[in-house]
Amino acid sequence: MKKKWLSVSASSIVIASLLAGCSSGGNSTTPSKAPASTAAATAASTPAAPVTIKFLNWEKASVYQPAIDAFEKKYPNIKVQYVPLVENDSNETLKKIDIMYASGEDFDVFSVNSTPTFSQRATNGMLEPLDAYMSKENVKYEDEYKAEQMKVNGKRYSLPGKFGPWFVILNKTQLDAAGLAVPKSWTWDEFRDYAKKLTKGDGPSKQYGVFFHTWKDYFLLRQYSSPKNQGIMTDDGTKLNADNPLMKSSLELRYVMEHDDKSSKPYQDVITQKIPYRDEYFQGKASMLPTGPWMISEAGGTDKIPATFVTAFAPWPTNNKGDENYSFGSADPLVMSANSKHKQEAYTFLRFLSTEGMGLTKQLSAWKKTDLNKELDQIIAATKTPDKIDKASLVNTLTVSKLPDPPIAVSYAADLEKAYIAESEKYILGATDIDTTLKNIKTNLQKIIDANKK
Repeated sequence: MKKKWLSVSASSIVIASLLAGCSSGGNSTTPSKAPASTAAATAASTPAAPVTIKFLNWEKASVYQPAIDAFEKKYPNIKVQYVPLVENDSNETLKKIDIMYASGEDFDVFSVNSTPTFSQRATNGMLEPLDAYMSKENVKYEDEYKAEQMKVNGKRYSLPGKFGPWFVILNKTQLDAAGLAVPKSWTWDEFRDYAKKLTKGDGPSKQYGVFFHTWKDYFLLRQYSSPKNQGIMTDDGTKLNADNPLMKSSLELRYVMEHDDKSSKPYQDVITQKIPYRDEYFQGKASMLPTGPWMISEAGGTDKIPATFVTAFAPWPTNNKGDENYSFGSADPLVMSANSKHKQEAYTFLRFLSTEGMGLTKQLSAWKKTDLNKELDQIIAATKTPDKIDKASLVNTLTVSKLPDPPIAVSYAADLEKAYIAESEKYILGATDIDTTLKNIKTNLQKIIDANKK
């Protein structure tokens, strides 16, 4: 599964907790002095003898090879060995990385897929802080990047990788048949109305207006439209966000669309049949899918799932007409192992990949100096059927979408996420009412918070 904001699995949590006992300082080095304010300046610290750094990820090798080739040409004394541990599965990849780290296996750079997975590894000492390296380079994060990265205990442990806000993708053929325009900005009420108008038929062949998957994101719909406090915890990481009225209204929106409007696939079917969200959308069984930036390239079709219709893009709906178009999203953290034996070289690669390099991977970057139109042209041209992507609506969506600053992450975020999903599911399935659900969320999630504060 390609989603980049998934919670870490229980086995990964256990492994991550063990990492606190692993030595992370035995190979620590002080970053050597870099003389300038750009990524290129780090070349001055490149050693005379060639070194090889290992980069772990879940994307197939062809994604990052163009960036690696350009990097090695620019820095001939640094070679990059790219290792896709489990292709297209970020969670399984991170499980393997945890095991490799705990066993002392050498690697230098890797990607992380979510706030919980990042904060756990930073808290457990698995990641190298980057503040000193950036300071020596005399570079300011805010001058270089348009998406802030989360910090842990005031320290920066990552640079931004693949970037992008969440949005809504729409089957333009079904949209046209219903006489609906591609929204340039819309509210959740309008989104709900679209879903009702796009729903057709009955039984197994029914076309639903929208598909909601099982991730926690689909229980926080209205919260993601807010410029702050989008998560289960408040942004400052000090308390539960259950008193936020948007949490209640997000759950209620999910409920009424399924049970009253009957415009979304029954959640019971989604979980019991383990329905893949890609199949539901690309087979035309659901007209709309709230999703993330990895779906841009997939909208042009893949070998496994061809695109048979044009996909249009709309910004994440707002709570009120006239609100700014905030949505959930970030950039996958690019991080350095605390046990790297070539830390300055690893940092040099991180800086290159997070700036000019990311544009060579046919993925959106968070670098302020990037050319959005050029990036999109490369991404679209690389798909199986570029004509199935409505570029104009995509440009509008990416241009108007805003991302909030990331919240302060807590190391037990994955536990909170799992518990939140469990309580939310009971409500959507009709086992509890909304007030009981919120009461249970407060009670059960607070126990997790209290246990971790001891």
